[in-house]
Amino acid sequence: MNDLSEAPVVARLSAEQRSELLRKCHNRLNWSDSGNWIGSGPIPNCFQKERISNHLTHTLHFPTDDSAMKWNAEYEKAIRYTGHLATAGLTVAATLATGGVLTSIVVGIAAAVLKDEMQASVSYPRVARGWHYELTYQNEFLWSPHPWGRRCFTQGVIAIARDWEGAEKYRAVSKTTYNTDELPDGLARTIASARSRASESNYV
Repeated sequence: MNDLSEAPVVARLSAEQRSELLRKCHNRLNWSDSGNWIGSGPIPNCFQKERISNHLTHTLHFPTDDSAMKWNAEYEKAIRYTGHLATAGLTVAATLATGGVLTSIVVGIAAAVLKDEMQASVSYPRVARGWHYELTYQNEFLWSPHPWGRRCFTQGVIAIARDWEGAEKYRAVSKTTYNTDELPDGLARTIASARSRASESNYV
């Protein structure tokens, strides 16, 4: 029996390759309870894993007192009113991955980045004129055609607030792993397949 933990990793599979592997590999009737191949014909290459990853970064600038005050006011509303936040980080990453430009980060998105910290009563990053707020998404998609193979999407988020001199004033780090069947079809692959990129905009 092959060891899934030591299975070869490939960078990318085509849709045709994935479809063929699923057709041959994913039927549990082709495998014994101990994990041995009992399907017809020679065992296909069911033990390979596909891993796709990227980094998406967006930096918000606060060029005026008004922009900083607006951010601070909206963030206060986020803490009072935002409900379930788990999918907001995925929304931002999908926007960046598909080429969207975040001209303003809405309440739920900012709150999602710091969900764990807020639950732990850690203060959120208030900003001032000339500050910057950096969001970095570290995305990894892992897929295997084997019935017992991992199919998951891991998203790490690093949020950093810097003052007008570039000094770091706040940092929050979180990591969430989803089973791909918990997400809309194709979303995880779409996010992870995008070219790594960095963008920026003014918060107005």
